Amino acid sequence: MTEQELDQFMGRLRSIGSRVDPVPPAVMSAARAAFEWRMVDAELAELTYDSWVDDRELAGVRGRGGRRQLTFEAPGLTVEVEVADGAAPGLVGQFVPAHRGTVELRHGTGVLTLAVDDLGRFTAPQFPAGPLSLRCTADAASPVETEWVAV
Repeated sequence: MTEQELDQFMGRLRSIGSRVDPVPPAVMSAARAAFEWRMVDAELAELTYDSWVDDRELAGVRGRGGRRQLTFEAPGLTVEVEVADGAAPGLVGQFVPAHRGTVELRHGTGVLTLAVDDLGRFTAPQFPAGPLSLRCTADAASPVETEWVAV
């Protein structure tokens, strides 16, 4: 098959796929939000622990319901988060080491700005379920952004 024939074939295949199994609007919205919110001036905090993935010894013992623990690490700051499961989840988190600051909890439909106390703690009673990312500013340090995760 020539390159031109392959391009035509792939074009027809994309056309069929978009008619038969289109990308859901919520997925497109989440993808756009992920790019829209990414800022170049922030350090990216990598997801280093996810209780849904990393607690393998509990696999089969309990379901995924309840609470999910996440740890994000960037140079100079670790962000630990616990998310309550549900249609409108809640969240508690902490900066390690403890710093005063702010957290922007970014989700598919907006942003919640959360205050971080002297012990590095912050809370969000409710926010819409779906993808979320945190933009953390601790004292005068450069901002840190977490990866997007689905909750």
